[in-house]
Amino acid sequence: MKVLSCLSFLAAAAFASVAALDTKFYALNYDTRSNEWGGVKTAAVMDADFAALKKVTDVVRVYSMNLGTTKQVLSLAAKNNLKVWLGLWTEIPTDKLKDTFESEFANLKALVEQGLVRNDNVVGIHVSSEAMFRYYIQGPGAGYYNSNQGPAETNSTGADLLGLNTVLDHLHKARAYLRDVKKLTFPLVITDVMDMYAKFPVLYDEVDVVGGNQFSMWEHAAAVDGAHITFQRFQEEQVRAKRAGHPIVIHETGWSSGGENPMVAEASPTAQAQFAKDFLKLVQRQNIKTYYFSSFDLGFGTNEIEKTFGIHNVTTRQLKPDIANITIGKAPEAVRLYIHGVAVKVERHWNPDNTKNDNFGRLYADAPSSGKSGILDDEIFLWDDATKMLYAKSADVCLDAYGDKSHQTVHTYYCQPGNVNQQWSFQNANIANQNDANWCLDVDMTRAKTTDGKLVVEMWPCAGNQNQFYDIVKATEDPVEFSRANGTTFLATTVSGAVTVANQSSSAAWFYDPVGQHIASQSSKGLCLDAAERQNGTKVALTTCNATSLTQRWVYNDITGQLHHDHHLNFCLDVVKNDVSLWTCDKTKQEQLWDFTLVRTKPTAAVRSVHARARQDTN
Repeated sequence: MKVLSCLSFLAAAAFASVAALDTKFYALNYDTRSNEWGGVKTAAVMDADFAALKKVTDVVRVYSMNLGTTKQVLSLAAKNNLKVWLGLWTEIPTDKLKDTFESEFANLKALVEQGLVRNDNVVGIHVSSEAMFRYYIQGPGAGYYNSNQGPAETNSTGADLLGLNTVLDHLHKARAYLRDVKKLTFPLVITDVMDMYAKFPVLYDEVDVVGGNQFSMWEHAAAVDGAHITFQRFQEEQVRAKRAGHPIVIHETGWSSGGENPMVAEASPTAQAQFAKDFLKLVQRQNIKTYYFSSFDLGFGTNEIEKTFGIHNVTTRQLKPDIANITIGKAPEAVRLYIHGVAVKVERHWNPDNTKNDNFGRLYADAPSSGKSGILDDEIFLWDDATKMLYAKSADVCLDAYGDKSHQTVHTYYCQPGNVNQQWSFQNANIANQNDANWCLDVDMTRAKTTDGKLVVEMWPCAGNQNQFYDIVKATEDPVEFSRANGTTFLATTVSGAVTVANQSSSAAWFYDPVGQHIASQSSKGLCLDAAERQNGTKVALTTCNATSLTQRWVYNDITGQLHHDHHLNFCLDVVKNDVSLWTCDKTKQEQLWDFTLVRTKPTAAVRSVHARARQDTN
């Protein structure tokens, strides 16, 4: 379905007179080749490339492990204050393709022995990049892949497991050397298209981090729909990664600015920028770690689509004009909408039990999430004060009401900044739509429920009654507790400000922000959980909350109960005796499992609701 971009308003807003890219990419893919058949860019060229990239990212990803090339990449990345994700270029061996793992792995080991690959300059390594795609989609494994639609396990009778077993062998060999022998802690990954992970679910358990590629452009999608499609594919894989107890990154996604292909609906500078700005906004809302494809257009080759994925012009090293003009704006605030002791929620695309949700986008009300519900995001709305929109984090849609003054219907729909049906105000604790009908969001506890027992959310004329009286509470002011699986001990702070576990007390309350990803202490105000190093046994401390600090970012896995460190990938909050520290994530380890519980209280002077602020601002 074609819709207006979620960011078209921002791109044309009041700041358009000073148009400039106002955000950084989490990471960018970088091609080291000097020509279509290989080669390597000179040190001078690569140095200039990296200087340009540092303006828009802090991490670059490369694909292969040529010894001289990788030395040059690591040296020049350090010079330009960039971190590197390294890769081994490998293949599934066939009559036409030779697997180069052994030579690539030998080069990697040489770099490690020389002290050039370290925990402080390398953020991760993939042992293959779309090798399974090339075998099972483009190669001799296609017959098996296309004729067997269900997931394949390692013991599936008659399954062609050559591709799977090859990449797993590569992973195991690399891990045995890097992790067990050299004690290097960065994650090891098998990177492939998301369909390969779904086909071979053992991959979710084997990798340190799920690394998937998703190009919605190749699904004949319009650019305006690209980010929405990407989100739905991502959420499906995210659920599976959560169930395995691992984080997930997107290793490749992007859009081309030129060329034609029957599988591509549009490739143009406008289409590329449309997807890029929608996707960057999605990243801001969903915290999707993405290695965007790609840094520069290619200066060689004849396939125009493949040549023009870059966000920079390859000759001038300048951002393409339409990319440079992207404006993302301030991050929205995570809020919950409470009424009658329940929370307003939106159904997700993919269920925590690994099934598709047939009620995707449905608005409802239910008890606030607690424990390992798998649907924590269902009740998280992101309030954008600039556009007056309420974005549902679970579904990548916005709250929308339509109709006339005699009747209004509320539902969710793709976000359309500037659409008055999606603009809301908080006055006198009401949530009123701004489409001139003067109708408010309404939850009546006596109203007939849905067939699956959910409370119905409707629009009714604004009357100021209890069915329209909401507590609109920011996540940063909504206390939560993290309790151990035994339910008797809680994540807490000591009188001296140390992090520990203890019996429930006032020091066991925290504020968890799913957008900013901070866990802030309620009793030790202004202090956040911090883990300085990516090492087993790193003590978790309380330090002054800093919105830009990477070491203070955490993600609660609401399926397994793990608290993942968002920057130190594959490390989780652990307890050894009463010492709270980081250890390699293991969903079977009881010391890493936490129950999440909201501590519901009415807004007070210390817990200031958004509606109170809005009411002051409108007076």
